[in-house]
Amino acid sequence: MARMFAVHKHGSRRRSLDGAQTIAHLENVVAILKDHGHDAQDLLASAYLHDCLEDTDTTLQHLIVRFGNPIAELVFWLTDTYDGNRMSNALKSAWRLSRAPWDAKLIQMADIVDNCRSIRLYDQAFAASYLDEKRQVLRLMAEREGPALMQLSLFQRAVAVTDLAER
Repeated sequence: MARMFAVHKHGSRRRSLDGAQTIAHLENVVAILKDHGHDAQDLLASAYLHDCLEDTDTTLQHLIVRFGNPIAELVFWLTDTYDGNRMSNALKSAWRLSRAPWDAKLIQMADIVDNCRSIRLYDQAFAASYLDEKRQVLRLMAEREGPALMQLSLFQRAVAVTDLAER
């Protein structure tokens, strides 16, 4: 149900980085979660929906009614707000995500893995600042969660991808 909702809401929208349909990114995030052993139904539903509030006309109320509070809450935690200042937005996002529920952190790490692959290939001029922002997110998450997070293969992969993309 969440996948179909995301397909409907994102429609034929394409990512600015690589021209791929948005649903391909969402599928990648879900696949990354599954590859690392994270396959709870609400987690995967939230992963499909994680860009809906940010990139479509979907409202939080709509998600609550359609999918319930637990899924809507995860999507809410993953939604960035913008005030025009990229550095300020990045810091607010990193701080918020470090305090997010565990499942939101898992989705964010999978999102970082997929986005970093595209950044490396399609926008090297933007890559340095983007990767710095994502390393900051991962660092603050690690400070907050400690070894429980840092020992996860998904966390280690996200760190590796941000480091590899830097070179």
